[in-house]
Amino acid sequence: MTQTPPEKRDQRPIYLRPLNLAWALVAGLLLWIYLPHIISMIKNWWVDPNYSHGFLVPIVSAGLVWRQRHKLGALAAGPNYWGLAVIGGALAVLLVGQLGHEFYLRRLSLIPVLWGLMLLAWGWPVARRLWFAFAYLILMVPLPYMLYDAVAFPLRLVAARIATWGVRLFGVPAFVEGNTVHLPNVVLNVVDACSGIRSLISLLAVGVILAYLILPNRWIKAVVVLLVLPVAVFTNALRVTVAGLAAEWISKETLDGVMHDFVGWIVFMVGFAILLGITLGLKKLVPEPKDHP
Repeated sequence: MTQTPPEKRDQRPIYLRPLNLAWALVAGLLLWIYLPHIISMIKNWWVDPNYSHGFLVPIVSAGLVWRQRHKLGALAAGPNYWGLAVIGGALAVLLVGQLGHEFYLRRLSLIPVLWGLMLLAWGWPVARRLWFAFAYLILMVPLPYMLYDAVAFPLRLVAARIATWGVRLFGVPAFVEGNTVHLPNVVLNVVDACSGIRSLISLLAVGVILAYLILPNRWIKAVVVLLVLPVAVFTNALRVTVAGLAAEWISKETLDGVMHDFVGWIVFMVGFAILLGITLGLKKLVPEPKDHP
């Protein structure tokens, strides 16, 4: 193998070489464009309990990349200029979001920009290997309020109806009116905070990563993801049922404060345990292929 003579090598410091300067310029430009959207998204995670899991999603995604670091070095194949097309398409989505004052599109466009940069720098083998790690980042982006309301309202109705059946099982008379459960000594109004969408979003993030890491078959993985919805609905209805029984048998004050939050945490852990049990059970039923990551 021939080597480049020392006199023909670029003797400039690494930070002054043209290619590195170009990458630094691109990184600086993208940071300038996306930093306001990243900061606003982090503020959403901080103030909205529905999206507090957003802090963990990038950490999990980075972990998925890190666990494959040795394979990625061998797969790196050099620049793939289709990455420019991906970046251009993502920036077009950003522009549409900017013109339409749509936060979701602006924030979402960051993910294909990052994936496109990876494709441009290291080629298709690396980009294909890491597509899931980048797609997982979608779960950190808060939903548009229109979609949120469209999902939350029917979940409130379902939770109220199932919770009514639940308290009746314990001999407590109850009837449901829309999203309101009437008990002898208390009226439960299933509001957005109790709709279950918080559990649904968080359990979806958990279910997706459990399926990816544990199950070998993509169709079986899809089964676990699809089961997130009924598990979230069941556990949230269980939460409303427990809240109603506690308010009826102990005190109305249990509907607020520490007790309310504690019941919500316990019920979420029940949902996590159910998903984990389903995932581990399916793993025993399905043989693992040799190429499972």
